[in-house]
Amino acid sequence: MSKSGCCNKTIVSDLINNGMSGHECVDVCINPQCGEPQFLTVLAPVVYDQLGINICRTFDLPDTIPTTYPTAVYASAEVIDIAFLTTGDSTVTVEPITSRPNCYEITLTNLSVTFAIKLYDCCKRLLGTVEVAGIIYLPPVTTDESYNEDTNPTSLVVNLFAPYGVVYTGGDIASPALNVIGFSTTNSQLEQGLNLMAIPKVIDLDIVDGTITVGLSLILNSIYFTHYQLPHNGKSVISKGSTSQTEGSLCLDFVKGNLLGRSIKPLESCDPLSEKQICELADITSCLNFNNQD
Repeated sequence: MSKSGCCNKTIVSDLINNGMSGHECVDVCINPQCGEPQFLTVLAPVVYDQLGINICRTFDLPDTIPTTYPTAVYASAEVIDIAFLTTGDSTVTVEPITSRPNCYEITLTNLSVTFAIKLYDCCKRLLGTVEVAGIIYLPPVTTDESYNEDTNPTSLVVNLFAPYGVVYTGGDIASPALNVIGFSTTNSQLEQGLNLMAIPKVIDLDIVDGTITVGLSLILNSIYFTHYQLPHNGKSVISKGSTSQTEGSLCLDFVKGNLLGRSIKPLESCDPLSEKQICELADITSCLNFNNQD
């Protein structure tokens, strides 16, 4: 009885409820299912809509790079972060489209990109990795030296289907968020809602002039987490390394042996009773085979 004088109502999951019926039922709260399931229930991020746009610009490398890496011939790039303004002038905005409630208009402009640039010699041996920060793509004004109407305009306006809405910064509905997926510990995670990622490609490197041309594929996604059941095809086998080649103790035998694994079955929409009957039938068959041996 609760303090208010009313009984609390208990609600149980289908897995527990299905296992509580019948005379020889299996209570999963006492004896969890073991083995491997037929299906796995997963909560997966699902892409509902996506769009990619290519942009490109040339920019200067730090002054120390030509002298530090004079033999550099090749380069590759990785986008570590993309920063942008959400208040003031030249801001990235996310707004619902009037009379089209399932779609949003995202305006991209004044993107400040941080790169990790890897430099290689003529034999493609890595010479070093340098950070180049604050490279503006989609400059806010046409007078910017990197502006080009075709390859690096002032802004891009993208319409995306986002039927379940967007994520709001701090829960403030006046601040819809655009999550950037990069390669920093602060931005490497996928989030529900609108996501922006960039895939770079080095188009040209001039180590004498200290310039590099990098193209970006900007990819926008609307993503929501959804439950799915996936067919289960066995657990993956993890490669194992050994720390010793000598013999002579139980601990060494364990260290050189197979990796441990968990065998309790995860959540699955099925009747635990049928699992129990299958196991019992297997045990009976095993005993009969043993007793019938010559």
